[in-house]
Amino acid sequence: MLRLLHLPLGRPGSGRERYAAAMWFHARGELSHRALEVYRVLSPRDGDDPAQLLDAEPRPAPASGP
Repeated sequence: MLRLLHLPLGRPGSGRERYAAAMWFHARGELSHRALEVYRVLSPRDGDDPAQLLDAEPRPAPASGP
């Protein structure tokens, strides 16, 4: 899911895929409602960068793996 949250900008459908990943993190309590709303608003706009609106918002950290 983390990979989906950070898809490259401009790829067709990427905004909606980022939003789907954001919903998953929100459901797990790892993303605030405010951050989820940013991803929702930007979901139809594949080229807009959510990071610009989320600078002060903590985002899920990459899962540490073996």
